[in-house]
Amino acid sequence: MKLFDISGKVALVTGGNGGIGLGMARGIASCGADVAIAGRNAEKAAAALESLRALGVRAEFISADVTKKAECQRMIAETEARFGRVDILVN
Repeated sequence: MKLFDISGKVALVTGGNGGIGLGMARGIASCGADVAIAGRNAEKAAAALESLRALGVRAEFISADVTKKAECQRMIAETEARFGRVDILVN
């Protein structure tokens, strides 16, 4: 029995390809949500995506520099286009 189940939800985690962001992404994925991780380094994201997908969820990388407003807007739009929506946002 899961104590916390967010299956069917979509999360977007900025900085989700390492450190605290990846820890948050793993926690969310372990509770059943699909996860988009955003960051600047696609190579670093490859290992993060592998670990998230191993938890049985859909996980994708979105390249974005969150210091730029236009990239933040594109990041949200791209997540919505790929996953259909954003239910959870972790910055």
